[in-house]
Amino acid sequence: MHLWRHHNREQLLAEPFPEGWDTAIERNVAHFELLNKEEQASLRQIVKVVVAEKNWEGCQDLVVTDEMKVTIAAQAGLMLLGMEHDYFDRVPTILIYPSGFSVPTDRWQQGGGFAASGQAVYRGPVILAWDEVQAEGRHPARGNNVVIHEFAHQLDFLDGYMDGTPEVADPELARRWEQVIAREYKNLLHDLRSGHRTILGEYAGTNKTEFFAVACERFFTIPEPMRASHPELYELLANFFRIDPTRWFRAGV
Repeated sequence: MHLWRHHNREQLLAEPFPEGWDTAIERNVAHFELLNKEEQASLRQIVKVVVAEKNWEGCQDLVVTDEMKVTIAAQAGLMLLGMEHDYFDRVPTILIYPSGFSVPTDRWQQGGGFAASGQAVYRGPVILAWDEVQAEGRHPARGNNVVIHEFAHQLDFLDGYMDGTPEVADPELARRWEQVIAREYKNLLHDLRSGHRTILGEYAGTNKTEFFAVACERFFTIPEPMRASHPELYELLANFFRIDPTRWFRAGV
């Protein structure tokens, strides 16, 4: 990382939190009131850097507001509260649509595709639908969070592979990761084929990349049911993110 970026971050982190940003977070990020004072302070610092360093672009004539930037940065920042991080440095741009958008099923395809509320591009942007970002941030008990899902993909991409395994420095955790993910993914596919309902849902069975992203959504939004249903997977994610979200939700949301 260039020295100027370090210098700019130090200056930015020393500045007071902009007026009105807390209101946006409190309105659209239900997690915030569940965090302790230290975590709230850390999240504010993460938000300042992510808002400042990303290129924010509105799509379909959407005018991007500070509320949108702060809301997205705060939801993504929840993932960074316990771990060493670089503020998602490899995500250059965040594109925001007013609502769901079409994603081509083939890069050469003209028209068609499927409707999406989010997409993550390797070494590229995160694309989000604002209506989903806002609704899911306000109601985490639904178990879904498109911001966490797409930024989980960006964590997955860090080692250069899209395989549901992020960059894991601890060799022991890396070994356990491979074993647990393989077993949990196999069990999920069996449950889906057998018609059994699962907290992870059908989309997690698409591939291991989506499995990881969906698991991260459940981990941060409905941690108690996640831990009860998938204790090994929950422990794996808790060790990776170095945080236990069940502590946040004991009072309920």
